[in-house]
Amino acid sequence: MRNFEIRELEKDEQFDPTILAKNVPFTQADFYGSWQKHLKRTVKRFTILLDGETIAYFQIIKYSLLLGKHYFYIPYGPVTKDVSDDFFLFLKKEIKRISKNENGVFTRLDFTPSVSNSALSKFFTRAPLYTYHSAYFQPRMEWFLGLGKTENELLMDMHEKTRYSIRLAEKKEIRVEIITEDYEKYLSVFCDLMEGTAKRNGFSLHTRSYYEHIFKNLEKNNSYLSVAKFGDTILAIDLIIVYSGIANYVFGGSSNEERNRMPTYLAQWKAICYAKQLNCEYYNFGGIATDNTIYKGWDGLTIYKMKFGGEKIVHSDFFDVVNNPFIYHLYNVRKWVRKVVG
Repeated sequence: MRNFEIRELEKDEQFDPTILAKNVPFTQADFYGSWQKHLKRTVKRFTILLDGETIAYFQIIKYSLLLGKHYFYIPYGPVTKDVSDDFFLFLKKEIKRISKNENGVFTRLDFTPSVSNSALSKFFTRAPLYTYHSAYFQPRMEWFLGLGKTENELLMDMHEKTRYSIRLAEKKEIRVEIITEDYEKYLSVFCDLMEGTAKRNGFSLHTRSYYEHIFKNLEKNNSYLSVAKFGDTILAIDLIIVYSGIANYVFGGSSNEERNRMPTYLAQWKAICYAKQLNCEYYNFGGIATDNTIYKGWDGLTIYKMKFGGEKIVHSDFFDVVNNPFIYHLYNVRKWVRKVVG
């Protein structure tokens, strides 16, 4: 066994997974941990060293189960440059220890970069597919648009109806502003647009205070808003988070009014163009429906995203470190029942 060491990092210590890998998801960034803490969740940050050199970072989040139990999730992490058997053995032992100290039933792993199932299956429990769909777990497929081409080339690569909708929005006097400061000025209308979008599309939202916390802590160097207007009326707002060379479309809300003017298409397009100006490598549209229909109800949104051009990015399957097999089994049964009942 090689000389591994794990350290829990204090609040002011450096936590920077981007030194280990390219295009690290922002769910392993400090600010994402801050968002989770605002929801009263316990967040811990760790680094793993080999002979004194950092080889892995991970941010782990604690979620509640029934009967005072908990589970942990490392969203798109650990971020590691070591995929040896020795590393996985050490990681499993330490994850068990961390979870046990917090009365955890299991810990869900979500490696970046992706690791093969064959490598992970030797050490961890592969999570059943019916447990994947949750508001708390990151999607297995995302839609990425490479930004290495010119704006005209990106337009020509789009579906013709998307390109038409962008040009129609401009003809119908939709104007888009990119906002990089005074974010809180847009918070109230953003929340109203999100509520309308959620009602229209049948999904649930975080609390208003959660979005308020995010807007209060946005920074010019890692975020921007794409705001579509008709006259003085705001019709759509997209929130983009920039991290590790990726511009991430995190939240978007749009009005029920003036939808024939296609404001959401122009808001997305201008957000993409601004990401290019920031020299981002990719624009991430976020989760899409998977081939095995894990994410039912995402079909329309998936088609919308894919028509901007790009490619799907497939993340590792979920693997669990199980501390309490009996309650873990009950958790899985409950997930299966909920999926069957619908």
